Amino acid sequence: MNRKKSRKNRLTSLSVLWQLPLACFILAGLTGFLYRVGLIGVDLFGLNLQNIRHAHSHLMFFSWAVPLAMYFIIQKVSMEIEVNEPNMLMSRMALGGLFFGLMSYPFFLLYGYRPVPVAGMDLPLSVIFSGLVMLCWYGFMAGYWKERRYVSTDMCMRFYDGALVMLFFCSLGAWGVAAVQFSGIGNPLLGKALTHFFLASFTEGWVVLVLLGLLYDRLNIDMEKLPVAPGLLVGLILFGAPLTFPYGISEGLMSQNLMMAARAGGALAAVGLGLNLYVIARNMQSKLSGYWKIILSMLVLKAFGQLLASVLPSAFWMSDHGLRIFYLHLLLLGGFSLGLFATLHSHFKSQKGLTGMAISIILVLLSLVVLTPLWPSSWFAIWLFHSVATIAVLPALASIFFWYALNKKTGAL
Repeated sequence: MNRKKSRKNRLTSLSVLWQLPLACFILAGLTGFLYRVGLIGVDLFGLNLQNIRHAHSHLMFFSWAVPLAMYFIIQKVSMEIEVNEPNMLMSRMALGGLFFGLMSYPFFLLYGYRPVPVAGMDLPLSVIFSGLVMLCWYGFMAGYWKERRYVSTDMCMRFYDGALVMLFFCSLGAWGVAAVQFSGIGNPLLGKALTHFFLASFTEGWVVLVLLGLLYDRLNIDMEKLPVAPGLLVGLILFGAPLTFPYGISEGLMSQNLMMAARAGGALAAVGLGLNLYVIARNMQSKLSGYWKIILSMLVLKAFGQLLASVLPSAFWMSDHGLRIFYLHLLLLGGFSLGLFATLHSHFKSQKGLTGMAISIILVLLSLVVLTPLWPSSWFAIWLFHSVATIAVLPALASIFFWYALNKKTGAL
């Protein structure tokens, strides 16, 4: 009886790994909408725009992009080793990272990275909770590698292996940022470089590799029939992604060596992604729904843009904030988040919610084109900025319906 109760509790706790990230996506989406509203001049009761942006991005990273992906990794490992109960260390550490990420949200929103007065002390609580998130990542990795030797190596697992390596490397960048902040080192380049090392390893590494892992899991491609060596398909992205960190550094701080590293890393990552898209296109036949074809088209655009950034003059992309924002949303909101929604949709065999989610994401991406050089300057008007702000709320609203439909399907409502 106790064993049955224990198993039920574990399965219930595992369901939190998709329930709560959906709630965090909604909250992060509303926070992003708040940021857009602030940009057009609406009073936000004294909230700092930079703090709102940090709260939005950290919640998306810590409590959406990582724990939901970990949920799918746990499911894959459990299925491969044919167990009915999830790995306790993996599931508990994924939950821990999710909760600490959510706990950091109000402190990022109200204080940013600044210390908070607590019991006569000034504590940087947003930084402390972020550190606890990454400790949970390490715990998840320990549970994963403990089970890994029992899991057969298919294309999906190769990409999950690589994704967790990238998650480890990006955490080193975050620890470095904290060390620089509290040591008082006055070199502005070092702090920026470490920040963008974290971002590059996370977005170009973890995000891309997890998304490709989800795709390969759906296709179940035989590695022996691949036209490209499996190691190359993972390795090009694995080595290229961290090198792209100088893309985020301002041009005034950029050295020639950093520029060369960024171009080389961008080219490696773009070619690696391109090769994977070629392999997927050869093998997808009718196995992928129209939603996944939309995701693939976004990845094609992403790879093309990254390749262009590796060969075009740096002034074209480094001085244009709008272009960078569009690129990041194309990958993180477009390809990756829509991929997570599509995987959840098929995992629970749901019939509702995904179409609205896809339409809302596409509308946001189209609205962001207005802020880039791709939009003719003669077409600019004030109402366009208000439209961008209004459209920004759509994914949060669509995800509320998606959450409701999924809970209805699973019997939680």
